[in-house]
Amino acid sequence: MKAASMLMLFSLFYASDASACSASTDPEQVVQAQLEAYNARNIALFASCHSADIKIKNSQEGAPDIIGQESLSKAYQFLKTAPKSFKVILENRIVNGPVVVDYERLTGLGGGRDDMFTVAVYEVRNGKIVSVWFPPTK
Repeated sequence: MKAASMLMLFSLFYASDASACSASTDPEQVVQAQLEAYNARNIALFASCHSADIKIKNSQEGAPDIIGQESLSKAYQFLKTAPKSFKVILENRIVNGPVVVDYERLTGLGGGRDDMFTVAVYEVRNGKIVSVWFPPTK
């Protein structure tokens, strides 16, 4: 009986986790779900929040643009080896129709590095993030 209950709880948790990014078409909820997947280091779930042809424009020096969900998954493999303390904290959010602008703090970078702040501009269509822009910080 206990094993069956544990299996049922696991199934409920997994089902809700797997559908977190497709549970809503609301842009704010989609962006929040991808942020939570990122912090959970769930790369597959994180990628599923984005459209198949996602375009990520990173204006930071030396940072490549990312096009497509497969490239996104490869680019975010670093999450598997990031320090356990590493995460993104949402400092502020503005929502305007399909556009969500987050002011984020990256913390727990390791190596004695200070927290970093960044702006991320997301465009959400039909429940998926279709583009992301990281404006330059300098």
